[in-house]
Amino acid sequence: MAETTNNNAEKQQHFPCEECGADLVYQPGTQTLACTYCGHQNAIQTGTVKIQEYSFAQALRAMEQVKLRPLDNTQVIKCPNCAATFELKTNNNAGDCPFCGTPVVTGSEHIRLFQPKSLLPFIITDKDAHAAFDKWIGGLWFAPSALKNKAKRDDKLLGIYVPYWTYDSNTDTFYRGERGTVYYEQQTVTVMVNGQPRQQVQSVARVRWTPVSGRVRLFFDDVLVGATQTLPRAILDELEPWDLPNLVPYNESYLSGFQSEIYQVDLDEGFEQARSIMDGRINSAVLSDIGGDQQRISSLETQHSGTTFKHVLLPVWSAAFRYNGETYRFVINGRNGETQGERPYSVIKIALAVVLGLSILFGVGYYMDQNGMFDQTVEQQDTGTYYQPPVPQPQYHPVTPRHRNPYQSNQNYSR
Repeated sequence: MAETTNNNAEKQQHFPCEECGADLVYQPGTQTLACTYCGHQNAIQTGTVKIQEYSFAQALRAMEQVKLRPLDNTQVIKCPNCAATFELKTNNNAGDCPFCGTPVVTGSEHIRLFQPKSLLPFIITDKDAHAAFDKWIGGLWFAPSALKNKAKRDDKLLGIYVPYWTYDSNTDTFYRGERGTVYYEQQTVTVMVNGQPRQQVQSVARVRWTPVSGRVRLFFDDVLVGATQTLPRAILDELEPWDLPNLVPYNESYLSGFQSEIYQVDLDEGFEQARSIMDGRINSAVLSDIGGDQQRISSLETQHSGTTFKHVLLPVWSAAFRYNGETYRFVINGRNGETQGERPYSVIKIALAVVLGLSILFGVGYYMDQNGMFDQTVEQQDTGTYYQPPVPQPQYHPVTPRHRNPYQSNQNYSR
């Protein structure tokens, strides 16, 4: 059973074993807390609380009020086991007492306005995470040959719950642009064939542009934005996708034995990052809606409505390894083992690959030159058919057929 201590109005919890009094910690992939000494297990009591979305507009108003009475950022707590006073690491609200090792989970109400309401528990164990790291580092291209044997990592990976925001939003985008239709004109040109000038008729591609305007309506569900500044966003983004439909209601039991961060990216900052993700998908949907062979967009105006959010915690194994005196960080998705991180490159391997590539190109070019392939062109045929160059590629994105657009749920457009 969890024990709760109040210190300076802050809730602190740890989970003593009912058999021997040692600390229980969460076992990844299960619904139990286990004692690391006697092996006794306690089932985690799961409730039936529904995962909810919260109004983004109301949250912004609450943030304005908090600015008038700033929250206390102190992190001094008292260990519920040995009574030692200590501070958790900056931006953490779960960790171990440095004096007796007791896992402690604290409330964050006094330092952050929004509290996590749901999370994804760890599935990948410490052992599985090490195996995922070994597989990842063994599959790196252009990595130093000695990396597998010489890469040293911490004996213990750090299991940490990382804060995220998710955003839902209805969008209406009004656009203006142009649709390009490719057509061909016949043109007589002079070409060299076996060193002799010849007249040849070729088809030349042209583009006819037509003004268009319209509206694209999209709904975005669970656009995910990392709310940490401890780990690089570029690395965290590569851990997606997450199985968000499996979120469970927040329960401190899942945090016992792990660290947990408090969000460092505010709700409104996170939405700006989410908007940039949405804008990219909106742009693709508009290009699809314009249609034709090529597209130009001159203006976009997007309106958001019914925007909601969730504050969630997602599980990550994090650590670093050293190679040739340099430290490289890596992270592992605590749900599926996906591994991403920083890595060293072998300059020698890259240089050899470049030399090999150039040698192959030179060899192919020499063979074609010796066989006169560079002098061969498509001549005018007696049947009246002519060589046609390939259609030029669109100036923007390839167009997805309207009926296969994965983002568009409803649209009204005029030409």
